[in-house]
Amino acid sequence: MAGGRNRRSLTILGASGYTGRLCAAEAVRRGLRVRLAGRRPQALEALAARFGGDITTATVDVTDAGALAALAESSDVLLTTVGPYQRLGRPVVEAALRAGCGYVDVCGEVPFLAEVHALHERAVAADVALVPGAGFDGVPGDLLAAVAAADLGGPADSARVAVHVDSLNVTSGTLRSALAVGATGGAAWVDGRLVTEALGSHRWDVPFPPPLGVRSAVSMPLAEVVTLGRSIGVASARAYVVTGPWLAVLAPLLARPAALVTRGVAATPLWELLDTVAERARTGPAEPLRAKTTAAVLVEVRGRGGTRRAVAEITDVYATAAVTAVVCARRMLEGRLPAGVATPSQATDPATVLDEIAVSWRLLD
Repeated sequence: MAGGRNRRSLTILGASGYTGRLCAAEAVRRGLRVRLAGRRPQALEALAARFGGDITTATVDVTDAGALAALAESSDVLLTTVGPYQRLGRPVVEAALRAGCGYVDVCGEVPFLAEVHALHERAVAADVALVPGAGFDGVPGDLLAAVAAADLGGPADSARVAVHVDSLNVTSGTLRSALAVGATGGAAWVDGRLVTEALGSHRWDVPFPPPLGVRSAVSMPLAEVVTLGRSIGVASARAYVVTGPWLAVLAPLLARPAALVTRGVAATPLWELLDTVAERARTGPAEPLRAKTTAAVLVEVRGRGGTRRAVAEITDVYATAAVTAVVCARRMLEGRLPAGVATPSQATDPATVLDEIAVSWRLLD
């Protein structure tokens, strides 16, 4: 952690939520000293009792500035799973900066990630390490890109990432974050800066290796459009999600009118109603269903030294988020991260984490 300070205590905010519980279980499994924090004291106490040991709890609502400040001041590292981050995330990172505690989140919302990345100089001055975006949404692509860029043999100029997911069982938090993304639209990293664009406005026929094969994908604002500029120094980066071939053809044609309709609806009470419905939705898949969720991620990095591609196959995407977030938090606790903003690939050893979260991964010829 910044300044070589010995940080020993991890606070998980939103610990009684779906992803928070997975992060707590992973932290306990790794032997970390853990405090569980959130809005529901009974749920926190029940979770602490299930884990046993000397786990403590704290009742905190992120909209309560005083309670949040006290939580940050008594934390060494604060890992927050409370979203949507565009609505609820900024007070948490501000509290961490003021208190001087490390900060990790599992956010995949590009506007918020860009906000946190813009805090780099403040974080350096405050001697605080910030690692935003340690969830599934952008981690595998960020890690693979770091490995591919290192194999390139020279500077990387551009990168693109594609994700193919089978049978994703989403949590209420994921649904709410998806609504937040829908309201803000698409994004890409172009000429060294983040630009907005319509969702699905670009297409890529992604060369996945067999048995998946070539798949049509459309552009989406995944976390890599923010992280890859910092991780591997590219001037341009775009992320894609695999769709059916017909949607891949139609999406770029419909992107602009669809964006106008979405922005119009997002400004009405209907959007708030949708968010309320999403918040009350199911809490996420049970463990047997999580294990059946598979994803393939392919990264292509280009530079003067040529092109390198890397691919990974992943199961249990929510467990992936927990592993990466806790690994980043542990490195902070051990004093191994400098002050400032770091991407997941900068905060970890990419190959080692890929070995943990992926069924298989490799560089392609």
